[in-house]
Amino acid sequence: MRKFSNTYVFLYVSALVLLICVVLASVSIGLKSKREANVTREKYQQILKAAGYKDVPKKKTVSFFQEIAESEKGGKTSEQYHIRCADGNPGIVVRVQGKGLWGPIWGYVVLSEDGSSIKGVSFAHKSETPGLGAKITEDEFTNAFIDKKLYDQNGVFTSVRVVKKGQEGDLLEENRVDAISGATITSRGVDNMMKELRIEN
Repeated sequence: MRKFSNTYVFLYVSALVLLICVVLASVSIGLKSKREANVTREKYQQILKAAGYKDVPKKKTVSFFQEIAESEKGGKTSEQYHIRCADGNPGIVVRVQGKGLWGPIWGYVVLSEDGSSIKGVSFAHKSETPGLGAKITEDEFTNAFIDKKLYDQNGVFTSVRVVKKGQEGDLLEENRVDAISGATITSRGVDNMMKELRIEN
């Protein structure tokens, strides 16, 4: 059996590792544009869902979004768009972000043109618990935000609060949504996101 010196083994392993690194780096660079395209398409899908569009084919997501939405360049600290909603009326899209139980949560809120009420929302998460915090993505939760008001009867900004049943206090039904049972921290994260909801001019 042929024996190899330590130097030979070291050089061989080093060359092999270098080759693997080069291959992986090349693959990563080659797939970068595809990854970015997927991220963009997923974002547009979220916004379209919040704006009331339910059945836009994936292949047409980007082109359709570009037809009905326009980026608002005035915002300095948030992502914001003007969009024509599925009901034919204009809306303003605002991105929100916060913290859930296990990681970041985020979403898109579509407001009426005057910014006084919600036309729709879409939330997403990185690692919330299935059947609990992950329910923020489900229609049962997101649909509860539709037509809710961001201002109270005196015209004071309250946003739409996410609160447990029995803890509504003075909040009117039009200014609140029920928290998800068993997902207190995630619900609080959504509540905090909504409290920071702002339209930038």
